[in-house]
Amino acid sequence: MSSLTSNITSRNLTSPARPFRVTIVHPCVGRYPQMKRYIRTWQMEPLSAATVAALLPADVQRRFYDDRLEEIPFDEPTDLVAISVETYTARRAYQIASEYRRRGVPVVMGGFHATLCPDEVLRHCEAIVLGEAESLLPEMIDDFRARRNQIVYRSQGRPERTVGPDRSIFIGKKYLPIRLVEFARGCRFKCDFCAIQSFFDSTHSHRGIGDFVDEVKQIRSGRQLFFFIDDNLTSNLDAAKEMMRALIPLNIRWVSQTAINVAYDEEALCLMRQSGCQGVLVGFESLDPDGLRQMNKG
Repeated sequence: MSSLTSNITSRNLTSPARPFRVTIVHPCVGRYPQMKRYIRTWQMEPLSAATVAALLPADVQRRFYDDRLEEIPFDEPTDLVAISVETYTARRAYQIASEYRRRGVPVVMGGFHATLCPDEVLRHCEAIVLGEAESLLPEMIDDFRARRNQIVYRSQGRPERTVGPDRSIFIGKKYLPIRLVEFARGCRFKCDFCAIQSFFDSTHSHRGIGDFVDEVKQIRSGRQLFFFIDDNLTSNLDAAKEMMRALIPLNIRWVSQTAINVAYDEEALCLMRQSGCQGVLVGFESLDPDGLRQMNKG
């Protein structure tokens, strides 16, 4: 590890004459052995990558590559690589990181898997981001520019989300015609099996209604379908109702994820229909009440 770190340090001295370069990579699930073709997944816009791009300082040169759609140019010069890691993409993320690191490029990893399995992830990168990145990225970039980066950057509390995703990084890439928007993060439930409650400590926070609606207005196109990517859209049912009321005049179509508790609220169901809901994903782990209690479901 020490020789690798030395190689990374010596080969990535950023000249004051050019901007700092950050490459954002979204890993795919993996590749079949001995084959070029990717293991296919739903090819929707990765909102986490657009959020990272938006949080980078204005003087940073940004590049984005989606491993599901295109070959990654590992030999392209860059000063830092940022990878968001999910458990199901971890193996491929480590392969990508290895390609960059053996070329002397430092790698930082964040996301759910990095936060929940930091010791494992740290074996494959120079630094990790634990928790939400909004309050950490500018500081982290400054540290890497000065070659004094920390190994762990830990988010404290729930950051304010004042910066919207930079969707310009998606231009020219062929994604499904579904627009992803985030209203809230987290879930107030404490289901034992769920990574969401571990990552967010069973808390739930939502954006301002006006800010959310403005983003929907900005990116809507005709009757295009929206996917609200919240972990549990109705975790705060009052906020969800207010949000849906604000959506009614927009005449959009949307889908999301929710808990079954919304089925017992007639007003919420009516608002879902009126605001353009086409369907929701609901988790059914068991129909046995004892089993549900054992896993703290709901």
